Amino acid sequence: MIAGTMNLSTLSDVSMIFHNGWMASAGLSSIVLDPLVMIALGCLIGLLILGGLWLQGRKASLGSHRERSTGTSTELPTAYDYVTGLPTGRLFGTLLEQAVDRAQRTGRSLALLVVELDHFRMVAERQGQANGNVLVRVQAARVKGVLRSTETVARLAQDQFAMVLDNFTSPQEVSAIIEKLQATVGLPLTLEGQELFLTCRIGIAFFPQDAREQEGLIDQAMRALKTAKSDGQAVRFASPIPAVSSSDPESAPSRFANLLP
Repeated sequence: MIAGTMNLSTLSDVSMIFHNGWMASAGLSSIVLDPLVMIALGCLIGLLILGGLWLQGRKASLGSHRERSTGTSTELPTAYDYVTGLPTGRLFGTLLEQAVDRAQRTGRSLALLVVELDHFRMVAERQGQANGNVLVRVQAARVKGVLRSTETVARLAQDQFAMVLDNFTSPQEVSAIIEKLQATVGLPLTLEGQELFLTCRIGIAFFPQDAREQEGLIDQAMRALKTAKSDGQAVRFASPIPAVSSSDPESAPSRFANLLP
């Protein structure tokens, strides 16, 4: 018989049951256990440990599921914005690259618009996070509604959207989209009884005139947006062309003329 000596004062609660029960009646401070008893005790302790690990994993899984359902997980893939459902910058880079590839194959022009909502962050802070999310969700839907279903819109930052126009054939089409975009963003929005109005600024870059790859297009459109903000303009082109003004729509097509094939 294989014997083992066990110090009862160092055992877990499971072994204390034996100490307080039939082992205590024997008046022993240490006992010699049968191998089968040792195996059974080891299996019991092992099952308890495995059960605890399973419960811990189950709680973590449920917590992860709740985070996915509420859009609060920091480990979720960042391809889509959980507030608006639009592609984020990571996915947008891929979509823009694909659009550039198509434009290169077909010999067509492509326009990238970066749209920034004026004073959005200040308004969102005053209205609170929940109302801020409602506000950006509405504006995202408005921006998306300006485009055709085959065209791309993404959310780049808290107050920035990007639009890819790759299905236009005339300057008038691009001009009309810009003016419609400004008018749509400027529509009133009521939050908790308060009517809000937002405006936007737009930076525009064209393929292939301003850049021939997606990183360059984004950089040029961002630079144009920065210039529009610093100069107090509503719209700015990456190329040295006067900004389109909604108060001067007749002259807009001529400003695009040398940007199109």
